[in-house]
Amino acid sequence: MTSRIQCPQCQSRYRFDSSKAKKAVVRIKCPGCGHAFQVDLSALKEQPPVVSADKGLSGPVPAAKKLLIVDDSNFFRELILDILKSLNVEFFTAADGDEGLRIIRREKPALVLLDLNLPRKNGYELIREVRADLELKQVRLLAMSGVFRKNEDISEVYRGGADDFISKSFKPEQLLERVNKLLE
Repeated sequence: MTSRIQCPQCQSRYRFDSSKAKKAVVRIKCPGCGHAFQVDLSALKEQPPVVSADKGLSGPVPAAKKLLIVDDSNFFRELILDILKSLNVEFFTAADGDEGLRIIRREKPALVLLDLNLPRKNGYELIREVRADLELKQVRLLAMSGVFRKNEDISEVYRGGADDFISKSFKPEQLLERVNKLLE
């Protein structure tokens, strides 16, 4: 059973698979702030599944906006989903630039979080193609990279048409703040 828990210290929310727990009360360490706290599993109610068709993820309330995460690392896509799951958005994911562009053209998301080092079509190419398509001019683009980027590299991302850039060494609250700003 997947439940949602919230850190009492930093208020970050996470998915938690309680079916693997062997005790009624478990101790959890928040990945965001490191605070350790206890969760009474008997108090958690089963929540509706978050997976929908076509790799889309959404909460129990119909989403007002769409958000696409394009990253070749499944772990990183899941990490971003966990950080942003409290938002009232419908999530889509893609593992490469080509798949990302197909989803962007079909779904026209409000925001795309994209890695710069992608297979098939890298992030720079994806940014340029989205900005060249007049039907996609409203799509906001947040570029990300886990590789150290020089100021010239970051400037190239902005010149290409990205709305913002963030290093993958971000803290959860930093990503949430940037995403909220871009979704306004």
